[in-house]
Amino acid sequence: MAIRKSKEKSLQFNGTLEEAKIKCKSALEAGGFKMIEQNESLNQFYAKFDNFFVVGSLEIGLAKTDHGITISLKSTANVDNIYALFSSPNDKIMRSFIDNFK
Repeated sequence: MAIRKSKEKSLQFNGTLEEAKIKCKSALEAGGFKMIEQNESLNQFYAKFDNFFVVGSLEIGLAKTDHGITISLKSTANVDNIYALFSSPNDKIMRSFIDNFK
């Protein structure tokens, strides 16, 4: 059984909920995520991330606020491999999403 850890982060997006959904889906696809699932009624996404160095997943929740859209990210990754000693797998997963959120 793999040892897994989680990390959470929130982002603010100035736009509509529909624009945020489109940008999230595009960022997941461009970031190399697989098995992307979208729950329209809960405004959530779930995607798996699997490359040679990092294995994990990302959960995204969208919530409308007075200041726009809050994007809640929660990454969960395996940390029981040699590559996790050099850099955080959760940071890599989040960066793969955030860097492609355009």
